[in-house]
Amino acid sequence: MMFEQLTEESSNLGSNNDVDLEKLLKLGDWKGLFLGLFDIARELFFVLDENGSIITINQFGASALDYTTQELAGKHFMDLIDPVHTQLVNASINLALKNDDSFFEASLVNKFEKVNRYQISIRTIKKDEVVIGLLGVGKDVTMQRKLENELIDLRPKLVEAERLISLERARSSHQKMMLDELNKMKSEFVSNISHELRTPLASIVGFSETIASDPNMPVEMRNEFNLIILNEGKRLAKLINDVLDLSRMETGRIALNKSKMNVVKLIHRLIDNNRDLIDSRNLILTLEAPYDEILIEADEERLLQALDSLMENSIKFSKDGGRIKVILNNLYKEVEIVISDTGIGIPEKDLPYLFQKFYRVNRPDSDISGAGMGLVFVKQIVDLHKGLINIQSEPNKGTSVLIKLLKSNRD
Repeated sequence: MMFEQLTEESSNLGSNNDVDLEKLLKLGDWKGLFLGLFDIARELFFVLDENGSIITINQFGASALDYTTQELAGKHFMDLIDPVHTQLVNASINLALKNDDSFFEASLVNKFEKVNRYQISIRTIKKDEVVIGLLGVGKDVTMQRKLENELIDLRPKLVEAERLISLERARSSHQKMMLDELNKMKSEFVSNISHELRTPLASIVGFSETIASDPNMPVEMRNEFNLIILNEGKRLAKLINDVLDLSRMETGRIALNKSKMNVVKLIHRLIDNNRDLIDSRNLILTLEAPYDEILIEADEERLLQALDSLMENSIKFSKDGGRIKVILNNLYKEVEIVISDTGIGIPEKDLPYLFQKFYRVNRPDSDISGAGMGLVFVKQIVDLHKGLINIQSEPNKGTSVLIKLLKSNRD
């Protein structure tokens, strides 16, 4: 039919696919074809005269602006331009008149004052080198620009969300590491406490079996073995009580029995409690307490427990012949208790974790045992008294523990 005729006619225009445009133009009504192209185009097509008035506009473009083609015919193109873009469009048209074409983006106002964004290309129409009009094509980019603006608005939120996600991942990773470390320390604690429990139990069972199996054992040896069993039993009971006390403190089931007490007398009780052990290790103990009475509100027995634990550490980690000093300072509103030793000290890397539950200083070069909960217990007691505890230490130079407690107001 028509396409077959066009093909047949075109085949006669020349050889080697060379097409004579002049002959091809004669095959049809190109004005009608051109206007037909206007009607089927899905974009804005328009032709302006030399004064800028609309000669013709396609049906789709007119409908997009809520006009009919008849309503827009003769209307000046600048009447459709948003006033904020008037200067831009004038400059773009002048550029087209100078360079034959121009490309710009501007907002067009429809019949009902709604603003739409268009990308517009214009080209001059000339006759005998004289511009007699302009041919324009416009693409509605309103939705595209809206989405781009929304994307711009969303980008900071996206960056913030990514940052928060990154922080949350880091926090989760840190929490996992902390949980893994806690589980590891709990496992080590169970292992340590099991060892601490087995040691006195082994002595108790061993010496008890020895006594039971030898009815002819000398009285002196039997008494010595009974004393060992008694001491190991007390050690075992103390260890169990320490574990139970720590558990009760963490669950808030321990209430302090506070009363007004003389901390100077408490320090003398502390030294008396540990005198035999100090002497057995040939340690030199010095006390600096130049006051007869310093009153504080405290649970005397719990506080003595905590100080006993600190003194035991100083004795345990001091070499025979070492020195231990206990200092009592009477400050303005506080009393300061310092227990210092010349023992093996604590590595700097371990200092931040000393009050952490289940933490135990790793000492490969030492066979001194421990459950890793003594300082945790001390910290809990001091905290319950609303006090402060601080530890300073250097390997092979010794350790100093400082405790500050509020003094009692005199009546």
